[in-house]
Amino acid sequence: MSKLMSNAATAVLDVNVATTTEANVLTFVGNGGNIPDGSGSFQNDIVITDNVSITDVTVTLKDLAHTWVGDLVVRLRHLETDTVVELFRRPGQPHFSSSGYSNDLRGDYSFNDQFSIDFEAAAAQNAVIPSGNYAAIQPLSTFCGHSSAGTWRLIINDCSAGDSGVLGSWSLDLGWR
Repeated sequence: MSKLMSNAATAVLDVNVATTTEANVLTFVGNGGNIPDGSGSFQNDIVITDNVSITDVTVTLKDLAHTWVGDLVVRLRHLETDTVVELFRRPGQPHFSSSGYSNDLRGDYSFNDQFSIDFEAAAAQNAVIPSGNYAAIQPLSTFCGHSSAGTWRLIINDCSAGDSGVLGSWSLDLGWR
């Protein structure tokens, strides 16, 4: 057998291996504060001077505490393009009750299109919604292809009086190539 191997033809292969470049990520941190109970809204801006084309967006709400998640609407807005994406909207309303789910928020909540956990379902199944990675109810990919430059505003509306809350801080991660 070794005699056959020594007489075997050999070939030289020139192989090109495709590689992909990982997306770069810019991370920005915004301030937190009290969420007005039943009127007005919490708003905080992050102003970005970097001008890159967005490929991915993650929003993280850090140390979010609020009784009665069904009161809240949370949105991200890019002022220059007037593009608005809702992360969640009054979970449990109207199919559970006119006031939504009464379950509470106490943790860190990240939203990205690649995350598969349904925030509405988590709100329905847990007395305290677990910290975690959730899919937003509208696609954050709406921002893809836009410039990162400009003012990014987090907006939290408490649509019903009687329950209060606070946000510790928030972060915006923008992927780009």
